[in-house]
Amino acid sequence: MEQCLLCQQSLTSELTLLTLLMGYQGAQEQFCQTCLQKFQEITGPICPGCGRMSGDARLCQDCQTWQDKGETLIENRALYVYNQQMKDYMARYKFIGDYRLRVLFKGGMRKQIRRRMRAEKIDMVTSIPISSQRLQTRGFNQVHVFIPISKGFLEPLTVSGNHKVDQSSKTRVDRLQTTQPFEFKEGMEPRIRGRRILLVDDVYTTGRTLYHASAQLKSAGAAAVFSMTLAR
Repeated sequence: MEQCLLCQQSLTSELTLLTLLMGYQGAQEQFCQTCLQKFQEITGPICPGCGRMSGDARLCQDCQTWQDKGETLIENRALYVYNQQMKDYMARYKFIGDYRLRVLFKGGMRKQIRRRMRAEKIDMVTSIPISSQRLQTRGFNQVHVFIPISKGFLEPLTVSGNHKVDQSSKTRVDRLQTTQPFEFKEGMEPRIRGRRILLVDDVYTTGRTLYHASAQLKSAGAAAVFSMTLAR
């Protein structure tokens, strides 16, 4: 009996023809409906700056603060609310490193990224880098699977040597006070000039990480920087 990859309860859904003939399971078929229904999609009016679901389409207080600091908003768009179910998913996928869980949001994120690339005329997609220590511990960059294979994919940034503490271990105040953690890989800065760039990350919390990455890319002459996250 197959089990839900999230709660380990037995799956009672009927087997599809592909499963019977080839042993193939679609992403949704590997999770029970109880678990799937706990994820909350972002619908209706959103903050145009960070993608937070709201009662109207005005800037939220956080994004007004970014504007007051002189930042050009990155117009983040997200698929899901960062509720308890998403936090539990991230704990398993990102921190424990359960690579099987990548399949749940892979298709939806790739679809929305392609749509955003067309809408914003994006010519370069990149992900927020993770430290070499974190990559070695987890074994994978949790965001890479969400990005569609494209000639425009490039990783120009890396985590600088004196920034090794994960954002997840910091308080909100500590996150906002974090100094620039990213630097360019050798020879990458000239490849940024004039590009319209889409930054991809897993979760938008304070926005500090995304705005740090955006600032570096703009310092090298990026024409525009937008962002896309799984959750907000």
